[in-house]
Amino acid sequence: MCDIYLYMKHLKKIYYITLACLVMLVAMSCSNENDSVLTQQQTNIERYLKNSHSPRLINEEEIAQSIEEEPQFYTRWGMDIYRYIATYYDEGRQDKPEIGLGTTFDITYTAYIFTGNKPKVQDMYATNDEASIEELKKLGLNTSYEWTTDPMRITLGETKLLSGLETALQGCREDDEVEIYLTYEAANGKHYVGKVPSKSPVMWMIKIVNVE
Repeated sequence: MCDIYLYMKHLKKIYYITLACLVMLVAMSCSNENDSVLTQQQTNIERYLKNSHSPRLINEEEIAQSIEEEPQFYTRWGMDIYRYIATYYDEGRQDKPEIGLGTTFDITYTAYIFTGNKPKVQDMYATNDEASIEELKKLGLNTSYEWTTDPMRITLGETKLLSGLETALQGCREDDEVEIYLTYEAANGKHYVGKVPSKSPVMWMIKIVNVE
């Protein structure tokens, strides 16, 4: 009886060790899959900004090596948040009010699921921009109830935003035209939100129309 008891106890121990190993393997597999998706999204965003974007952009860290007088560049936070300010060199920009935590401002915007290429109307999932809404209407979409052209009012740090947007909007100024690219990690994560599938990278085109 003693031998049987010890044998059963040994089998039970093996069972729990095996179960723990399986859990670890599943977790590692999911982690590797997530890492692979993130890496691909980061590569796609940087490839697009440097090669396909008009104008072609360089990383802000490469400005010192550029031979151009006013090089067009993107700013990156980590590997998940990318920002391009099209109006960065506009005359008088530095005198306009700047956005920081606690600043209240209005924006018009169009948000797209980022596919690695120039955004198309079909990739759009949210907007309050009149021209973008007109493009949606041409596709036969009834926008009378879902969409508004009222500016979106934001108080940075208080208004609920994607974490990546909150980071990238800091330092922007009134009248800026801004493009923000986010991997899924800085956007909606693994959640399915509205028309945006799980683990989707996104792009926001923003016009800052007023800064208080």
